[in-house]
Amino acid sequence: MENNTQKSDKNWHQHRMFKNGYGKFPYIILKAGWAMYMQIPIHFNANGNLENHPGTHLNDVTEAELTEYQNDKTAALHNKLIDLCKRIKNKVEEDRKKPCRMCLVEGPETAYYFENDEMFFNESIPSGGTLLTQGNEILAMNVPHYIS
Repeated sequence: MENNTQKSDKNWHQHRMFKNGYGKFPYIILKAGWAMYMQIPIHFNANGNLENHPGTHLNDVTEAELTEYQNDKTAALHNKLIDLCKRIKNKVEEDRKKPCRMCLVEGPETAYYFENDEMFFNESIPSGGTLLTQGNEILAMNVPHYIS
């Protein structure tokens, strides 16, 4: 777990305490409220091991797919991630009985936003505000949502 609470006068409002499994690409950001975001990590081939790999899992991903994706974010695995996000968005909307806004973040300048029935690309990824786990624990405040 990375604990990097900023205490200088200049950064008194920043907090960073990523738990194991969080803060690494790719991940999903779900808009949870005004300036509140929930991060859902995406893990490959973790086979439901939520203790060590919290978030959502994409299983049966080959080493070749992972290697290709690391070199090219538009590779076949990208389409599997898009499909995963669509399923998660539908599930969240069913559970909450209202539309949700979410984003697949694949890198520091690679984001796919899902809003209503549309998806669009943007080089600007969600950042700042209060970042939460799926259990509503605070991961970070007023900092980027990833570990650099």
